[in-house]
Amino acid sequence: MRRQHLLLPLIFASTGLGCQSDPPIDPISTGPGQATPAYTQPDRPVAYLDGQPLRQHELFAILAEMDGGLALSEVLLDRRIAQRLGREGLELAVADIDYEKRVVLESLSGDEDEAVRLLRVMRERRGLGERRYAALLRRNAGLRKLVHGDIEVGEPAIRQAYDLAYGPRYTIRLILCDTAQQAQQVRRAALGGASFIDLAVQHSIDPSAAQGGLLSPISPADATYPVALREILPTLSTQDDASRISNVLTLGQSYAIIRLEEVALARGPAIDTVRDELEQQVRLRLERLRMQQLAQTLIDSADVVVLDPTLKQSWELQRENYDAANPR
Repeated sequence: MRRQHLLLPLIFASTGLGCQSDPPIDPISTGPGQATPAYTQPDRPVAYLDGQPLRQHELFAILAEMDGGLALSEVLLDRRIAQRLGREGLELAVADIDYEKRVVLESLSGDEDEAVRLLRVMRERRGLGERRYAALLRRNAGLRKLVHGDIEVGEPAIRQAYDLAYGPRYTIRLILCDTAQQAQQVRRAALGGASFIDLAVQHSIDPSAAQGGLLSPISPADATYPVALREILPTLSTQDDASRISNVLTLGQSYAIIRLEEVALARGPAIDTVRDELEQQVRLRLERLRMQQLAQTLIDSADVVVLDPTLKQSWELQRENYDAANPR
């Protein structure tokens, strides 16, 4: 059973706004003893190859084809976030950037040293040098500030987070069929004593068929699974074979039967002792979702005219990939 993924990665870009109460946040600049970037001087070569100058235009087409669309999307979103912040009278402070750094590290690992190591690996794999990583942090800070007022964390959301973290877990096997008739036939065979594992291997169209339909333990509070599947879990019992097997469930365009293998009972602290932590987790999750939605709105509403044909092709491909990753 594939989970319904609700959150997808953002496209990262930077904002360059400061705050009166904190030192302004400036773009990465050239420090003492550092060379001035060649791209700030159009007539200056960017490199020498065997003593011969390599100028910007010779690299542009290749770079535009490689990642031009991604770079353009970052600059576009950077500007649109800055415009929105300006219209709403909001400014970014150093504290906002520091908060984003903590969010990134804490999302990678609870161990500080391990989080730093994983961040280094992530940056290497994604090509996040000093400039693009700083841009990532500024962009997220800008989006978070823009959506902050939209987020409300209610008691039901905190309770759901508690159940997800500390509630019972159900280990099940699943058989997914194309038709209700086939599912009914498989269910009758299972109730008649046929091996559920063998039935899953023979009849299930779900990828879990390879392991006899076995899924990882599921919490009824986990909204990434279909509602029908989550609601049936507490009604099943390990009392006898008949109590383990569900009725036929409608899951989208398919039909399913599940068999309860075991239940891990709820065990954990009282909710009031972890309420603040749970509220923060819920807020971060809601902020991330709302930030993605805002980012998509900002990109969709932009008027972009790309003149260079190579960059235009890369930009169109970038938009296709972004739309595919962020379905309406």
